[in-house]
Amino acid sequence: MIQITDEILNQYLDGDLNSEEIEQVKSALSGSEKLQRKFNALKIVHDKLSVIKEDEVSSGFTNKLIKQIVNRSVVPKQQKYFIASVATFITILCLVIFGFSISAVISSTSSAAGDSKSVLDSVSGLSEGLVNALQQLFSGAGLSIIGSIFSIIVLISGYFFFEMQKRTKANLGNGQHL
Repeated sequence: MIQITDEILNQYLDGDLNSEEIEQVKSALSGSEKLQRKFNALKIVHDKLSVIKEDEVSSGFTNKLIKQIVNRSVVPKQQKYFIASVATFITILCLVIFGFSISAVISSTSSAAGDSKSVLDSVSGLSEGLVNALQQLFSGAGLSIIGSIFSIIVLISGYFFFEMQKRTKANLGNGQHL
């Protein structure tokens, strides 16, 4: 005698059992009210599922879906250019600050330097002057100004970046392609 489980009952409903197993299921169903209720519940579900028809999709559904997935995963060129331009601007600003410091050191050292100094003394004087100029630039009011400039750059670039993201998301949601 086989153990009557939900799986066996489903196979019985589907007609997947041999004649001996069918007889065993029938005799078990007639002998147990609990098993009969379980079978009736499974039969109702089976009947409802057999009535449901599969949805048909259009022929271009797969291609449209793949295009939408690709469009959402590709970062638009505008965003790449924006990020590159912000990074370039920050790099140029750093180079300008560094160049300003170097020129200040060179101008102060060359006016104070005599012809009798050796190259080693000149390099040593330049490096000390550069350190002093950078210390003055990055202390007190100079540091506040530089920090304020960088903060404003970050805030403005963040605003434009998020606006671009919002516009891109809206365009994708409306079905427009970038």
